[in-house]
Amino acid sequence: MVSKWGNIRHVEINVSNFERSKAFYQDFLEWLGYEQIVGGKEFAGWGNGEAEIFVTYLARYKDSGFHRGHVGLNHVAFQAKSKADVDRFHSEFLVPRSIKVLYGGPKEYPEYRKGYYAVYFEDPDRIKLEFVH
Repeated sequence: MVSKWGNIRHVEINVSNFERSKAFYQDFLEWLGYEQIVGGKEFAGWGNGEAEIFVTYLARYKDSGFHRGHVGLNHVAFQAKSKADVDRFHSEFLVPRSIKVLYGGPKEYPEYRKGYYAVYFEDPDRIKLEFVH
């Protein structure tokens, strides 16, 4: 039996524009099968029974910006069941919504490990996200 100790339970993301980011994450996370579990004026969260993602607006940080090349979070990766799911996500979700796709779209990353296949993209605050098989 594999221990559940140490699995990520939730991630909270501070955003610069709550309504814009809430719409983005609601659309994205519901596409992945998450359901909204909490919502408020400046705070929302979605869960899938194992992990939760929260988006919150803190006015004092709205102008500070984010860059994955600085100290702190680089990106958040979401697990795909197959390479075909990664491709479908790219063609059915990212492209129709004109979401910025990084590194040329879905592809193999053998430098990470054999069979690693992913697409990277950005949220409205340029936080890098990944959908990976």
